[in-house]
Amino acid sequence: MEQLPDEVILDESNVLSGEIRRIGKKRCIGSEYFSSMKKNKHRVAQYIFDTGETDTYEELLQRCVRTALHLQQRNLNPDDVVCLSSYNHRDSCVPFIASTFLGLKVASLDPSFTSTDAAYLLKMVKPKIMFIVPEIIGIISRALEEAALETELVIYGDDVDKSIHTAFTDFLEHHQDEEAFTPVEIDDICETAVIFFSSGTTGLPKGICVNHKALYSQGCLIHRYGLLHKDSVFLSFPTLYWISTVFHMTSIIIVGCARLIVKKIDADQIWYQIDKYKVTYAFLAPFHAYQMIAVGRPDNIDTSSLSVVITGGAIFYADKIFELRELLPGTFICQAFGLTEVGGVALAFNIVRTRDRLLLYNNPSSCGRPMPGFLYKVVNLENERTCRANEKGELRIYSEFLLNGYYRQDSSEVFDGDGWLCTGDIVYYDEDACFYIVGRIKEMLKYQSWHVPPAVLEDVIQEHPAVKQVVVVGIPHQTDGEHPLALVVLKDQYKNTDPSRDIEHFVAKRVNDTHKLRGGVKFVESFPLTPSGKIKRAYMKEMVLNGEIQ
Repeated sequence: MEQLPDEVILDESNVLSGEIRRIGKKRCIGSEYFSSMKKNKHRVAQYIFDTGETDTYEELLQRCVRTALHLQQRNLNPDDVVCLSSYNHRDSCVPFIASTFLGLKVASLDPSFTSTDAAYLLKMVKPKIMFIVPEIIGIISRALEEAALETELVIYGDDVDKSIHTAFTDFLEHHQDEEAFTPVEIDDICETAVIFFSSGTTGLPKGICVNHKALYSQGCLIHRYGLLHKDSVFLSFPTLYWISTVFHMTSIIIVGCARLIVKKIDADQIWYQIDKYKVTYAFLAPFHAYQMIAVGRPDNIDTSSLSVVITGGAIFYADKIFELRELLPGTFICQAFGLTEVGGVALAFNIVRTRDRLLLYNNPSSCGRPMPGFLYKVVNLENERTCRANEKGELRIYSEFLLNGYYRQDSSEVFDGDGWLCTGDIVYYDEDACFYIVGRIKEMLKYQSWHVPPAVLEDVIQEHPAVKQVVVVGIPHQTDGEHPLALVVLKDQYKNTDPSRDIEHFVAKRVNDTHKLRGGVKFVESFPLTPSGKIKRAYMKEMVLNGEIQ
């Protein structure tokens, strides 16, 4: 067994692990929220950017308790699901927290979903009650009708037709039992707390069941990695549909610091928000970071408060990290790797440690190092051999924080024969245990017998001066299996040109013969995105195959 720097261990079978740690507390996540909010009652919990309001933990806790008491009157049982669909606002987290006080399962939909998408997910979890913003009443009503569900709809806001729906303001009315309220304790912290939906970038979404222990552990790790302290102000834009929002909210409540709540991302406002609210930590999708770079740093903006920017959810290219570093001097900028199936983040740099800070600075393409509570191995898919350093293979993870399974679906396919989670990500690690993402197995193309990771080609194409964004997909071929096709968004100054041949030649000079763009180059105006900023690759490929992209 080899001891690598800073508690990372590599054993004789090439399995890596972070330092050993134990979870001391054995309470459900609702009890943790409740006790932390009471302890920090005079501290600011939320800054509401769109209204200018400030919300203390005492004020937030009161609304959560009242909502929990009104939920309790509906005689919901532990197997029932409470559903949410809302953009970020002052009360968007209240039904979520209130549901955890009662030990109820929570599931969130993003408010950008179509009625068809929403119907598919609602039919899966069959919620008894759902809290939504007024802008999507029509969409959710059609979705519930399509799913044949009679779900009570609770509408945020003041202008609610109470003859049809329930007003959320009713849940905030004084309740005679609120002073004596205490959360429900559950028997097993490994029970499901939240049902998250996979993003659907590679297929139909599944309900991923994450337990109380995993959420609490992730909340503690964020604090332990030096990202949050009592005076921190956190900024991120995704809704509660995303696990990154939930585990960051959990850590923020445990620590007792503040979140900046923003309804909708506006690239022109991000810099102003960081300055005005003295944001200390921002968690961004690469797409949002690209927007910051595109806008550029305005004059007279102070970002000295911003200690850390972490990107996650997709690859953030090294050249963009360098650009963001120039715009944010003195800020640590790095990537992290996470999966809903592992309860959140699984690889990251610990900025408390000097060595980790040096490694992330010198290895901007890395998504992090092993974290406490996880075991890692990289597996060769051809022969199931565990890879050594600098050998590419599928990342597999073992932890007590893994998903409980897919909600009402078979989840055996996500584990290998030894119970390790098959992430579907092709990675490698170096001698310092820094991990690097190469691509996704489901996105992986196969030309003849050769695997072609789209991310490798995308890195090369991104260097072409005419290319703003690129996605590589595989086009079926009768004899070769698949041919790589590049879908390109051109920079504005190249919009009236056709550099397809030039891009093909550019790539051919820089890659192996097996990686050439045999499918050619096609141009699109933009890429459809998931709510967290991921490109919908499967959808783009389907458009090509259907002849919708010429």
